[in-house]
Amino acid sequence: MRKGHFRVVVGGQDVTSRFLPRLISLSITKSSTEATQSATFTLDDKDATVRFPKTGTPVSIELGWQGGAMRTFEGEVDTCDWSLDRGSGSVLSITARSASLKGKVKQPVDRHWEKKTLGQVLEDAAQDAGLSIKVHPSLASRQLEYEAQDNESFFAFADRLAREHGATFAIKGQQAGFVPRNQGVSATDQPLPTIVITRGIVISASGLTPVTDRPRFKKKKGRWYDFHRAKQVIEEVETGEDVEPEDVLRFMEPDATAAQTRADADRVDGARQKGSGSITIEGEPTAEPEGTAVIMVRAGVDGRYTIASITDTLDRGSGYTTQISLGNPQGSAGTDAR
Repeated sequence: MRKGHFRVVVGGQDVTSRFLPRLISLSITKSSTEATQSATFTLDDKDATVRFPKTGTPVSIELGWQGGAMRTFEGEVDTCDWSLDRGSGSVLSITARSASLKGKVKQPVDRHWEKKTLGQVLEDAAQDAGLSIKVHPSLASRQLEYEAQDNESFFAFADRLAREHGATFAIKGQQAGFVPRNQGVSATDQPLPTIVITRGIVISASGLTPVTDRPRFKKKKGRWYDFHRAKQVIEEVETGEDVEPEDVLRFMEPDATAAQTRADADRVDGARQKGSGSITIEGEPTAEPEGTAVIMVRAGVDGRYTIASITDTLDRGSGYTTQISLGNPQGSAGTDAR
């Protein structure tokens, strides 16, 4: 029988043996909509012998199956909470994040770029924040007429650019990544892992909705104003959806390229929102946000989905599990051919 395994190093010291008898739960969360990973360990603090850690203390975690694959986390302590009640007693909860919030990543900056690529803009902004960044080639080569970091921190700036370009942005330590959404690739264009989920490994499933019509549109239309012709111009992007409505984006863009880019980003978001759900399975440390999950549980639900987020948890009661949030249904998802 497989056994869950963890290892925790805090401030350069291996504290696994000290945490083991006190551990209530340990979790690692990675999401395509959050720039940082987070890890939380909850400890039984009845004897108050665990030293209250300082924020910024380095934390390293391994979580997985004994003798098998491991999910790793590198970061630093962000918060430490203590609670007490008559039912659960004294509990210490420590949360760490994969990026330091004491550095320049949260410092607002004013600057602009003209006639640069998206890759150059992100590299300049990341360097100013004390980071390096890898941008997927399909995004890095995009030409920008003008871009401004308008009193925005690097966190806020890169997150906004990710929304505008249909991308996912993440920071781990001193390294940031910027990848296209729904493509199943890393910043270096390598395929992300595909996991197969069968009924035998499912612990629970909630709200698995393979198709919903509300976010589906036949076309996405971005708008910009052509001053030379003194008229509004529409840039269209086909979604491939077999529906009638066409969606016109609310805000005007500065030029044709920006309008086309925003329309395409909205198409990507619409594909992600077309289906959703959460499924908890036996621990799977290889699952990654933006990777692919192949669901094989019943007709109508079966198909390929993009992983939106994962939370690995090692718990006293339920052992090692992985909760996966899903989106972007593909293939046979939503079709029952019986």
